Order: sequence, then C-alpha cells, then structure tokens
Amino acid sequence: MISSQSIITKFGGERTTGHPFKFDRKSPIKISLTRAEFLQAGCEKMSLPMGPRLHEECETKVPRGELTDASAEACQKAIQAAYIHVYGNAHLMDYERSVELESQLLNGEIAMKDFVKGIAKSEFYERNFYTNCSPMRTIELDFKHLLGRVPYNQSEISELIALQAEFGHAAVIDAMVDSAEYLETFGKHTVPYMRSWKSSAGAPQVTFNRTAAMSLGYAYSDKAIGASSQLNQSFSAQPNHCIVFPKGSDFEYMEMSMAWSGGKPPKIVTKIATVFTIAGLIEVTRVVAIVAFSAVAT
Repeated sequence: MISSQSIITKFGGERTTGHPFKFDRKSPIKISLTRAEFLQAGCEKMSLPMGPRLHEECETKVPRGELTDASAEACQKAIQAAYIHVYGNAHLMDYERSVELESQLLNGEIAMKDFVKGIAKSEFYERNFYTNCSPMRTIELDFKHLLGRVPYNQSEISELIALQAEFGHAAVIDAMVDSAEYLETFGKHTVPYMRSWKSSAGAPQVTFNRTAAMSLGYAYSDKAIGASSQLNQSFSAQPNHCIVFPKGSDFEYMEMSMAWSGGKPPKIVTKIATVFTIAGLIEVTRVVAIVAFSAVAT
C-alpha cells in the first residue's frame, strides 16, 4: 500500500510540509488607514493559533505572537522562498527581482504579507500568470501562490473570475492576501507555502488529488506547465480526479502497465524479456566457471 507521505514525496511536496520560512523586522506602529488594515489589527488581537487547521495538531499550535528571526540572513531566505512559491518555481533573472520591495522588507518598512502582495502584482507575475493564461488558470494559480491551496469548488473560482472581470487582477490579489484565511494561516510574517498536501479541517478529500494535479515535482514550474487550467476536468459535470504522476517518478511503470491490455505486456515483450534473462544467466555461469577454473589452476 502506498502511503500518502510517499506520494507527497514523488510530487516534491515534502518541501512544503516542513517548517515554513518567516521573517519579521519590527516597524513602527501606525494607525490603520484601510479596511484591510483594520481587519488585520482585529484579527491579530484574537491571538489565534497560526497555520492551517489540522486535526493532528489540535491544542499544539503556537499562538500568533511566536518568535521570528529578524536577521538579514533570514530575510534573504524568506525572500528567496517567496519568489519560488509565488512565482511557481519559475526561473527569475536578477533584473526581474523586485529590488525596492526587498529593501523595504529588510528595513522593516513592510511585512512579508506586503512583499507577497507586491510581487504578485509585479509585471513578471502579470506576464506569466495572467496576460497569457485563461481566466480559470489564473485563478487556480492565485489560490496556489497566495493561499497555498487549490480551490475547493467551482463557486470559489467563478466568484473571483467575476471580480477579476470587473475590477482587474489586482483586486483578486487584494481579496486573497487581505482575507481572514490568509491572516489566520500565514499572518504577516510567514511566506505562503503549499499547505493542501495535508487534510485541513473542513477541506474535501479531493483536495489532495487537485493539489497533486497542480504540483508536478521539483523540476516543473507553473510557467512551463502552460496557460490552460489543470483542474478543469476536476470541476466538470463528470469530474475526473485521477492523479497523474510526474514523469521520471518511480511510479511510471504503473502507468505503463495500466496502458497494456489487461495490465499484462504483449507476448513479444515477454519473449524478449525471457531471451535476455536466459542470456544473462548463461553469461553469469560463464564468468563463475572462469573464476573457479583460475582459482583451481593457481
């Protein structure tokens, strides 16, 4: 039986099931100027445990006021982790980095939450994950890059597509990053990560399959996968939740055997395998005989 952890490993999911990256350089307290800032302040006062709601972690979570590293080294690690996750593992040239946002984060002028929102509104993100993508592909990537999960249902996608059509893609980013879900899960200082590898409280079982469909391993990037939705079949009238394993994984032989009629190889393949097996045994026997004869002769 294949465990869920072994499947997670095949998709590179172990990167996102460990300890997330955090960075916090304290900045002066300021008056809330926007509705989002007001809601954020109220959410922080509740001192809720931070992170996904996992039943296995019940009563073991750390409250919101946990310690975070404020060193320059921690900042650079957090920045790199943010680029990798928010940009979907796409290759980033030095001139495409958001240098001004990086400087503001290091100086404590903005929090990681603001940095994430900033790079999600960058020209790089817009060019690769919005302009050339279908609306559904854009929204499913926004869920992955900003909330660290896949959409739960079609209504979530439809609602945000409508918001995007009326107010633009920046409005979708604001809605996600300023949401109570984002604040409760990542707070202001944690880099978003793919959290739907594990079953969160209230999440449907199919979430794992959809996560696997969106995360195809270390060597893949969301940019390279393409502009078409990866979850379209999962949300269709006759949903298909089949998990397609990444190419190069140890499970490829399963896909090959399933493609053969009745799960068995053709007769010609069986005959060829038999010939090679016999030839191998003959060669091994010959080598053993030569070694034995040499030993006796000396």
